[in-house]
Amino acid sequence: MEKQRVEWWHRRSERLLKTGLFITLFTIGLMVMYALHVLFGWNIPFDLLRICNQWMKSHGWLSVSHLLETLVLCTFVLYVGYGLDQWYGSFRAMQRFRQLENHRLSAKYNERYRPDGRNIFMIVSCEQPLALTIGIINRRIVLSEGLLALLNEDERQAVLYHELFHYHQRDPLTTFLLRQSACALWFLPVVRTLALHYKISREILADNYAIEHLGTPVGIGGALLKLVKRSRSRMEMPARMIYSSFADTSLNYRIQRIIDPQSGVSPRLPWWSILVSLPVLILLSILLLWSLIE
Repeated sequence: MEKQRVEWWHRRSERLLKTGLFITLFTIGLMVMYALHVLFGWNIPFDLLRICNQWMKSHGWLSVSHLLETLVLCTFVLYVGYGLDQWYGSFRAMQRFRQLENHRLSAKYNERYRPDGRNIFMIVSCEQPLALTIGIINRRIVLSEGLLALLNEDERQAVLYHELFHYHQRDPLTTFLLRQSACALWFLPVVRTLALHYKISREILADNYAIEHLGTPVGIGGALLKLVKRSRSRMEMPARMIYSSFADTSLNYRIQRIIDPQSGVSPRLPWWSILVSLPVLILLSILLLWSLIE
């Protein structure tokens, strides 16, 4: 992939990440202010929110305040709950991987490929193909014996460099943050879309990282093709884990990029998610902000 296209994908991934985090911080920030407003008993002024409350109560409905409080509470519960669930799932997964670890092969790969003197590779005894970077603080690259047996030497090196990109760039962390936001802000579908497209962009960049180090796309292309053919037997990645995986996102699209890097075709954000999310975000912002005005 030419240098300009690589830079384009870098800029795209940065924009997707920054946009997703901005929407999250803006929305959660408003909700935090509203929660403090409710908890400390600040009086809600006579404004649009109170008018809406009175009108809805006159029709026997729940007030806007009740609806906002429910939405804020659910958002906080989902945000914290998803984070705790992912951390716990990662802890359990690492325990399982340690039980399955082939220490001899792990030592071999760490001796050959470790970039900073740390033992970051973990080879596990598993027949199904598996390659992922797991964790945030103590990140590890986990590969299965089944994957190593399936691939030839060039393909194995391509997968290793692909995962090293995720390791160096701390992709499990940024991917986790966007997935957490998408879960908590379910009423803003654009956040889920941003998280998906960010994941695709990171996989494209990781593939290119492997191509740059090997000087050819043959290895990464061959690995992807073999995983497509073995898709039925490929290990299903658990949702309860903080990770970046070689084979869980857009395999066919990534193969297309390798075959024709100049095609210029890139996945577009669906307009429906923006059209749905924008009015919801504006309305929610108005209601939350009006409730805080003295």
